[in-house]
Amino acid sequence: MQKDTKSNLKCCIYARVSTEEQAERDLSIPFQLERCRYHAQGKGWEVVKEFIDAGESARTDKRPEFQKMVTAARSKEFDIILVHKFDRFARNDYDFVIYEKELEDLGVILESVSEPGDASTPAGYIGRRMMQIISTWYSKNLAVEAKKGMKQKVENGGWPKLAPPGYLNKHDKNSAWIEVDPELGPFISTAFKEMATGRWTLKEWADHAYSLGHRSRKGYPLAVSVWGAIFHNRFYLGETWLRKGDVPTKGTHEPLTDESIFTKVQQVLREHDKHKQRTQRHKYLLQGLLYSSDADSPCWVETHPKKKISYYRSKAKVDGKQIFYNTKDLDAQMCRVARDITLPKEKRIELERELDRWFEKEANGDGELDQAQERLTKLERVEKNLQRLAIEEEISIEDFKEHRARIEAERKNLKDLVEMISSRRSLVKGDFEIALQISSELDNLFNEGDNDERRLLCETIFKRVYVRNGKITNAELNSPFALIASRVEGSESFLTRQPVFGAFV
Repeated sequence: MQKDTKSNLKCCIYARVSTEEQAERDLSIPFQLERCRYHAQGKGWEVVKEFIDAGESARTDKRPEFQKMVTAARSKEFDIILVHKFDRFARNDYDFVIYEKELEDLGVILESVSEPGDASTPAGYIGRRMMQIISTWYSKNLAVEAKKGMKQKVENGGWPKLAPPGYLNKHDKNSAWIEVDPELGPFISTAFKEMATGRWTLKEWADHAYSLGHRSRKGYPLAVSVWGAIFHNRFYLGETWLRKGDVPTKGTHEPLTDESIFTKVQQVLREHDKHKQRTQRHKYLLQGLLYSSDADSPCWVETHPKKKISYYRSKAKVDGKQIFYNTKDLDAQMCRVARDITLPKEKRIELERELDRWFEKEANGDGELDQAQERLTKLERVEKNLQRLAIEEEISIEDFKEHRARIEAERKNLKDLVEMISSRRSLVKGDFEIALQISSELDNLFNEGDNDERRLLCETIFKRVYVRNGKITNAELNSPFALIASRVEGSESFLTRQPVFGAFV
């Protein structure tokens, strides 16, 4: 039921403009506010608040001022929301109908300066729906046309994005183009020539550029990663493209290097990568796996070549200090851990039999997964029917939200169930057979393997290894080793649980 809108009503104005509409005069914020104020004055309404979203798209309701306005409406701070056009309020069919229905239930009128009409009448309701459909079409079409425009610009040799270092974006009222940065551009040309000689590493060149005073547009040093991206970027050859992986085309911007120098730079960088691989530091057994119980945090590993000392260091601090663990001590302890969790031969035979029985039973299936998936499909239909009922005003917005919340809760539980069942069924029998073999031979594999082989075993078996006071106390195992471990401990079926493995102390 519409309120009497003659006079003495409190009104708020909502104005919005998206980024792509900033240049359109008839959609500017000042223009919208002026028209709305004049309209309110003529109606005798008191404008108590103005909400403005600048550079926000109406394709979503995630707009700061829009949400503040809705909250204020729920508090009955005004009687009318006034917009220049309805597409300022929302361009999404679902959002428009749902929020309009909520406002109607609150007794708040939504009115447009440019599109008058009483939505409480059949003709007014149909008219408003038609305007909303046209607005939604315009929004979707605008996105398609924007992509077409970007593609066309690239085909014409343009660059529709922010220019990389060494270039500047330029534009006037009619067009936009790329120009060479008069300061950084020539230096990048020099950088390609210098890097092609092979005398520099990326780190050395980044330090050299910084010492000469070259900075980014915002005044920051050009990092090693930035220089790496520059030396790999074919834009500096005068090429352009729309998406990564597209075949480059010849651009209209001036190249800063040529194909010969660019190719030499790529060779130099590949050689640097090879050298890095040869001089890579020692891979410690627990790197990325160790967790400090003392500091309640993961650990890094560090090596000091001059001191010939390596240690695991907690990321978090205790009393302002990080916790250090000697790598040799902890890596040596892993031999004992491997011995303690090695599976006895008789237990392996027992588990192999249970494994055969379980997979035979699982192959028959009990319909649990099918039932869960059928229920998910049904929930989708129920939700669509609820949306239709809300749009047709057969149910209140409060009932709609309550039912939708219940659907979301049940959907989440069902998805978790489907994921659990699917994960369980995806466990291939061969994986367990291999895991059982590794578990029964772990002690020998660990003792006879070199460092790389031990490291591979640790990554395969352990998800996390815990240390306290310099001693390895327990470990969390990867599947299926955790399942095997739970069965060995005799707590539950090893195919239904993934526990933290028991203490080794």
